[in-house]
Amino acid sequence: MNRPRPHDDRAARLRAQIPEAGFPRGVGVASATTFALLLLIAAFTALYLSTAGPLSLIRADDQSGRVSDEVTASRQRTTAGLAQSVATSATAAAGDLQVAAGSGVFDTADDAALLTRLGETYDDWRGIAVYDPAAQKVAATRGEPVPVETLRGVPVANLTVRPVARPGDTPLVLTALPLTGTRAGKLLVVSTALRGIGGDLDASTQQQVRLVTSDGAVLHTHGTDVAATDRPAQELLARAATAAAAGQTGVLTGDPDQAGKRAAVVSYAPVTPSGTGGSLGLSVVSFSRVPVDAVPVRWPGLIPAAALLVLAVAGFVLLRRTVVAPIRRLRTDALAVAAGALGKPVRQSRIREVNRLTTAVERYRGKLRRRKPAKPVRPFLSAQFVIVAVALALLGWSGAVAATLGRQHAEVSATTLSEHGVRVTHSADTLRRSLAEGLTDLQSVARLGKGKEPDRLRGMLDQLAGTESRFRSVYVADEQGAVVLQAGREALRDPGKLPDGEGLRQHNTSGRVPVVYAFTPLPDSKNVLVGEYDVPRMAALLGPAGGRVRVVDEGKRTIADTEGYLAFSALSDPALIKSVDAAQAGKDARETTPSALVAAQRLADKGNAASLKWVVVAEQPIGSLGLADNTVRSGARVAALLTAVVALMLFAWHFLVVVRPLRRVGAEARRIARGDTGAVVYPQRQDEIGTIASCVEICRQALTEGTARLGEVRRPTGAATDETELIQRIEVDVEPRRQRAKSDYLSWLDGAGV
Repeated sequence: MNRPRPHDDRAARLRAQIPEAGFPRGVGVASATTFALLLLIAAFTALYLSTAGPLSLIRADDQSGRVSDEVTASRQRTTAGLAQSVATSATAAAGDLQVAAGSGVFDTADDAALLTRLGETYDDWRGIAVYDPAAQKVAATRGEPVPVETLRGVPVANLTVRPVARPGDTPLVLTALPLTGTRAGKLLVVSTALRGIGGDLDASTQQQVRLVTSDGAVLHTHGTDVAATDRPAQELLARAATAAAAGQTGVLTGDPDQAGKRAAVVSYAPVTPSGTGGSLGLSVVSFSRVPVDAVPVRWPGLIPAAALLVLAVAGFVLLRRTVVAPIRRLRTDALAVAAGALGKPVRQSRIREVNRLTTAVERYRGKLRRRKPAKPVRPFLSAQFVIVAVALALLGWSGAVAATLGRQHAEVSATTLSEHGVRVTHSADTLRRSLAEGLTDLQSVARLGKGKEPDRLRGMLDQLAGTESRFRSVYVADEQGAVVLQAGREALRDPGKLPDGEGLRQHNTSGRVPVVYAFTPLPDSKNVLVGEYDVPRMAALLGPAGGRVRVVDEGKRTIADTEGYLAFSALSDPALIKSVDAAQAGKDARETTPSALVAAQRLADKGNAASLKWVVVAEQPIGSLGLADNTVRSGARVAALLTAVVALMLFAWHFLVVVRPLRRVGAEARRIARGDTGAVVYPQRQDEIGTIASCVEICRQALTEGTARLGEVRRPTGAATDETELIQRIEVDVEPRRQRAKSDYLSWLDGAGV
């Protein structure tokens, strides 16, 4: 049986007296931790840097292609915009009634005269009726017949909006207003056509838009019919209607067809009006068949991951063999010398920082044995150089990945560009309608205020400039342009005579805020009714287009921007300028640049909005699109950044925890080896290097006190080893002094005759 040698026992006992803390201390912790992190990054690089994503390992349908994420997101934004347009159209008559209520038009007791006045004012109303729900009788009517029977049994306590289906035609919206005064208990019911779901649709994608009620019934359809025998499409539509009825917004994608070229996409959004009683209970569901993008499953991250794995293993082995292993060997030999085992020479190292210590400890051993120490070896490598080399290799990998996979450009399909252009066109139409409806509102107020003094218009102006209004300020201006009566915020238009007639105008081309206003003359008066548009609210209408959308005037100065801007700042991007020029000339203004999709649309070719000569221009970064190559590029940048961070952490951790402490102990050891044994060597760290420093200190004491000092850790003379010993030393020192003080006090009392 092998028995431990005596000097091994002494080294073990000494080792037990010197504490070494665990993680994060230790010369090997840094290399092990960074190696584990690099393995995780390599796995991330291999799996995530794929054109089909990491889940393609378990999904078999990725080989056949899929619908682009950007196409589905575009459909969802378009449907949400349609739902918003439907809600705006449904509540238009409600807003008109709120304005009319403040005009005094309901003061007349003649129902026929009331309906005539309202019908002449709001010519887009299809029919008007005064309805008595208690008697279920229509007291007066004007225009088309109003289907008031749909309101039977419906409690109408405030302004209420309800849709009404018409077979084969656009649905109607009934807006019911409870009347007061002599007409208390009756309702004024207005029927209007529901707008916002029409317009041109893309026939190539078999697009269809549906208005669906909360119980799943189809109220109206527009576009290409979906065959009833197409069960997968019908199932998607039913699921979308159910989700939208629950107030959800989203998109569903079907499987590719048998040819693998197209797939059904169904997006849905609820219609949520505000400012009226009850709920419309409607949802917009959009169906289309879009081309499937063939996405071959490629793994461009495999080679970089393999390279990183090689670097991680090579760096780990190099650090362990050239830095960690020599330090641990030195700790073993230093413990043996400090324990008194002087027969075995200290193993030398070729690493410069470790070599200083091995040479010094070997000289201690020779002096304590009174023999010549072994001949030292010449170092040829620095631990710091090894650490820097490993860190630079990792940084080189990071830079190579960032410069290759991290900078590749994604291919944008024609479908994606077309979707972007359609959204921009829809946003331009939405803005145009909002501006035109604002002018229509002013014209209606002007007709209701015919023959009245300006101060009698106060109620209507307050309604037009309400918190949810498109106007920031509404006022009556006199013949010279001075404000006579105002509602809302302070007018920004500079005083001055207003243009003749009526219409829309852009007041300024410089300044802090663009001033855009609608104006119409008041009948039988020289005064003019003016409404200044709220520019941030105008910009909010452009949001469904996606990306950054701007409205620029004829001089390419920015009027509105969805991402914040400096008023009237000129366009500087050549691609945007080119698209705006093309739109102003009536040409196609859609293109793909290396970094973004760009599309522009003239606001209006005719009508009042055409006088503004505005262009809506949008740019959407390709990096924000859900394209496969974008996923690879983003993943490559993340992997490169993480690796760079780990490389810097590897260098800093090794330098601060290993190299610098090792150099400090090495300098102290060399000083002692030269004969300067006056200063104490403090360990400062509870790791392998701290143990080596403790051994150097034991050797220093042995060189001054003799070899009997070897073998144990002792505290300096006079220092208490624990709290009890310290208290005992204090008591031993203080008691004689207390006795002497007592004796002196008694002697003083005797001398004083006390």
